Amino acid sequence: MISIYYAYPGSLSIRELYERADTHSRRIFDDSAKGAPDYCSLFCRVLSDIGIAEYGADPEMLEIYKNEHGKEYVADRQIFYNVSHTKELLCSAVSDSDVGIDCETVSDRDYEALSARFFTEREHKEITESRDPLDTFIKIWTKKESYVKYTGAGLSTPLDSFDVADIEDIQTTCKIGNTYLTVTGDISHIRFTKEGKQ
Repeated sequence: MISIYYAYPGSLSIRELYERADTHSRRIFDDSAKGAPDYCSLFCRVLSDIGIAEYGADPEMLEIYKNEHGKEYVADRQIFYNVSHTKELLCSAVSDSDVGIDCETVSDRDYEALSARFFTEREHKEITESRDPLDTFIKIWTKKESYVKYTGAGLSTPLDSFDVADIEDIQTTCKIGNTYLTVTGDISHIRFTKEGKQ
């Protein structure tokens, strides 16, 4: 099962987040520049802590490790998590098996040049022939990012080395507001939980 926790930036203050964060997350935030990206990272860590606690573990008692590409995991437990955030959405996926999540807000970008450089030929063609190429680009981008986060290799995997059509059986994509969110893993059962104030 994959549990997705999501929230909107600003729905909880830094003070509220800090009070809810575990010691490890507080230490990371204390050492940060405390700018907007650090606030978003702290919020995502709190969302992960909520999910980890719902899996019956105490976030304070867990040892967090990173693989060679920086993906965090819980040592000696079958708890996996991954986070993502944009200017409009923060999210964390917590699961009993490997999981990857990515969210991207639809906003202007040079989708044609980016897709020609980073996507497969088929994906690039799908985008350029789409009735809404920017929307299609964002959707494919979240699928690719979610997948490389799922594998744990991150962007050490070239995005043009695989086609999202070949991995659609382990992915699902939804749209929350103006943001696409894709999760990769055992998608047979997914639960969404919204956190924070409106």
